[in-house]
Amino acid sequence: MKKRTHLVLIVISVILTITSVYIEHKIMHFIFKPLSTILVILLPVLYAKNTLKPYKNIILLGLIFCLIGDVFLMFDSYFVFGLASFLIGHVLFIYAFTTINGFSKNIKTLIPLLMIASIIFFNLKNHLGDLLIPVILYITCIVLMAWQAINLYVWKKEYGFLLITIGACLFMVSDTVLSIGKFISDFTIAQFLISSTYWSAIALIALSTIYINDKSKSHI
Repeated sequence: MKKRTHLVLIVISVILTITSVYIEHKIMHFIFKPLSTILVILLPVLYAKNTLKPYKNIILLGLIFCLIGDVFLMFDSYFVFGLASFLIGHVLFIYAFTTINGFSKNIKTLIPLLMIASIIFFNLKNHLGDLLIPVILYITCIVLMAWQAINLYVWKKEYGFLLITIGACLFMVSDTVLSIGKFISDFTIAQFLISSTYWSAIALIALSTIYINDKSKSHI
């Protein structure tokens, strides 16, 4: 199957997932939500032939934890387990990014991310209850992920690094909207925003495995 066809299938599956939420069709939702992520996971498996293998393998493992998180989040009572699954996924993504050029300490790119995260947290903190500490850990982790992703593109302006930078930033957007809808107030287009940015994020991160190879890695 051609990559373009595969991407079209992902888009269709995501559209059906979003539709299932708005028409409240549970069976349809239970089928297409995990299917959308499975299709994303298959991108590195099928198309990343000459990639940097440690990077590809760690990204794949991170995507699998995203799939586990997706399944948990389909049930309100398993929200914490979903949060934990995505937390592990983010840790794996951070590790994957650092296998290329080490852990970057570029503070200039961290400052705006910390400002954004602080605004989000201060709006959420009074609504979190027992989830205060887990959410703090999660926000910290996703900020670190976005920071390391951005620093890779700052270090070397390559297409694969651009994909993970955009993907990581979209992940932040998705999680922000999700947290607002979950803890503060749900709104009509929330699910559309969450789903479209989330699957775009993981698809871009998955696609980066096709373009990041041994030539991308620092040999210093």
